[in-house]
Amino acid sequence: MSHALRTTILLGAFWLLVFLTGIYFVHFRTKNVQEKLVKEEKVAVEELDLSENLVSGLPVIKAEVKSALYRWEHRDKVIPKISSYHETYNYLDQILKREPTTLNYDFAAQEESDSNGVHYSNYTLVGEAEFLDLYHFIWYVEHLPRYMRINSLDLTEAIKETETEDATQRWVKFTLALTALSADRPGFDAVQYAVDINMPHENYDPFAPARKEVHQIPPNVDGLPNVFDSKLRALTPNQVYLVDQNGELKILNLGDDVYLGRLVDILPDSNRAIFDLDLLFPPRRVSLDIGVKK
Repeated sequence: MSHALRTTILLGAFWLLVFLTGIYFVHFRTKNVQEKLVKEEKVAVEELDLSENLVSGLPVIKAEVKSALYRWEHRDKVIPKISSYHETYNYLDQILKREPTTLNYDFAAQEESDSNGVHYSNYTLVGEAEFLDLYHFIWYVEHLPRYMRINSLDLTEAIKETETEDATQRWVKFTLALTALSADRPGFDAVQYAVDINMPHENYDPFAPARKEVHQIPPNVDGLPNVFDSKLRALTPNQVYLVDQNGELKILNLGDDVYLGRLVDILPDSNRAIFDLDLLFPPRRVSLDIGVKK
């Protein structure tokens, strides 16, 4: 074997090795990039679904807020003639006795003031409770007849071991500042304690994370083509030819069923077929190009 032939074979083997190595790295790099993009698409779709759920529930939330504001603005409130430290403490204690509660607090009097015959007594409540018990307490302060002004509320989540292992029972530490008003002048009588008032909601939990509603997707019991796992091979103005998830060639006409939807349009000029997946949540329109899935 001549030196030139040997050199040619060695160079050919070298470039073949370089070529195969390049194909190897391109293949696996492309595969990794594809897997990464699939994961990112899945996360984006889940976040989009959650956003759509929140947006769809916005009208209901607005209606509830409007109703709550109307009830709050049209409350029947009265101001007593006298409001002493002990009388205010007893009034709040009556609220605690309306129902079983975990709420416990220290009650401290702050500064007092007068303005045009109206006496203002400021108090601070510092304590802890399961959040719903605190929520009920504030609800009664706001909805019972006596007018007491809540000035501020500071909340921090508290770690509390309870005998029950109910993870939904969230404990909070709180500092609640309020003002009790009184006016010793005609028209301000003793407050009658109300028994029947609108009850607070039982399941209100602002600490709970937003959760996406779970929807059950029907199984593919009929073995219909799954467009997410199918490849479009050819098409005519009225038919498409695709290889389904089982590797079988399927011929579909306009309107034929696929898994979660149907074939709704064929675009021969762009080599594309359109599928409307109305049984998917949220409903989605998917297009397949020849050799490409979108």
